[in-house]
Amino acid sequence: MRVMEKVGMILKLGYVCDHCLGRQFAQLLEGYSNNERGRILRKAFLMQADAERSIDIDKSNITEKFHSEELKKEELKKGELKKRKIQPKCIVCNGLFDDLDRWVKKIKNALRTTEFSTFLVGTKLSSGLITNEEKLWEKVGIDFCEPLKAELNREIGKKVEKEFGKKADLKRPDINIILNFATGRVKIEKNPLFIYGEYQKLRRGIPQTKWPEKYKTSVEQIIARPFIKKTRGIGHKMHAAGREDIDARCLGWRPFVLEIIEPVKRLNRVIIKNIAKQLNNKKSVKVRRLRFSNIAEVRTLKEARFYKSYRALVETKDEIKRSDLRKLKQLIGIIKQQTPTRVLHRRSNRTRKRKIMSLKAKYIDKRHFLMEIKTEAGTYIKELISGNNGRTRPSVAFLLNTPAECKELDVTKIWHNSGQSV
Repeated sequence: MRVMEKVGMILKLGYVCDHCLGRQFAQLLEGYSNNERGRILRKAFLMQADAERSIDIDKSNITEKFHSEELKKEELKKGELKKRKIQPKCIVCNGLFDDLDRWVKKIKNALRTTEFSTFLVGTKLSSGLITNEEKLWEKVGIDFCEPLKAELNREIGKKVEKEFGKKADLKRPDINIILNFATGRVKIEKNPLFIYGEYQKLRRGIPQTKWPEKYKTSVEQIIARPFIKKTRGIGHKMHAAGREDIDARCLGWRPFVLEIIEPVKRLNRVIIKNIAKQLNNKKSVKVRRLRFSNIAEVRTLKEARFYKSYRALVETKDEIKRSDLRKLKQLIGIIKQQTPTRVLHRRSNRTRKRKIMSLKAKYIDKRHFLMEIKTEAGTYIKELISGNNGRTRPSVAFLLNTPAECKELDVTKIWHNSGQSV
């Protein structure tokens, strides 16, 4: 179907505004807005129809300046020109594009207390608007068109940019502005704030994440507290590269991303730097390399494989000799670990192969020694020592032929499997 034929079909249906007319040809004439396309097409069609002295369309689509004198006289006789002085509403958008400034005022009111640098506009169309658009497509097809929702999002976005001096961001906006054309309401969705960092846990007896039933605080809560205070967020989550046991220290730097839920205030680099200083005055947790992050980095962090170094103080039931510790070299290589009994309530029961990269043992006395171990992620060190009733094979207890227990455990280093230390 030729373009002008399709224009004629559209304009026969009733009054169609320039936005809705031009949107049916949005993939043509790059560089123009739909409103401009519609104006151009209307002019071109009316010029051709005026030359042929025949305009077979709904007369509400014709403004006086496009009429020849003969057509004006003819329509004056019929009374049609007089009727058109009150502009009808577009049969597709119901006049929405004439009402966008009112919606911008609603947005401004909804954003009174919210700080943001970037935004994304979304719309929810009423069932009537959806039906109007579908009826038009059934009549004239969808060869070159763009959906009504797409144009509304874009045009309102332009007005919001101008009003607030902020930028639209299609990928990672600070807020989503949702306009509901069925209810007439504006909803503001505050997207999470993500902060990357690395922490040390210098005191035993603190869980990594919230456990209010048993522990007063956690690494997550200690780090999140000043961020919540500054942003007035309603909650937080910690996404970390693994976790140390509650009774273990983390002397290496563990990467994490802190997620602040629904922040009212946004942060800048100076505030983040000041928060880092505040946290590093504490004795239990230290942080470094704080910076802005995003959900993509959370996924990357969760999927990454890290190697770790540990230092463990081991106690044996029976007495050992210094020479006995040489047997522990047999642990270097691949070991097999069935899910430890202590975590069976939250982990599937299966056997995993883990690589022990290096191991050093330092004799202390007849029942104690220090062990330094480098392993791949996911190795259970306490079970590597105790054997967990044969669920880890081989183990320290098996090789020394005596029950053995990890009395103290420290994570001393964490590094990516690419070799990059953190």
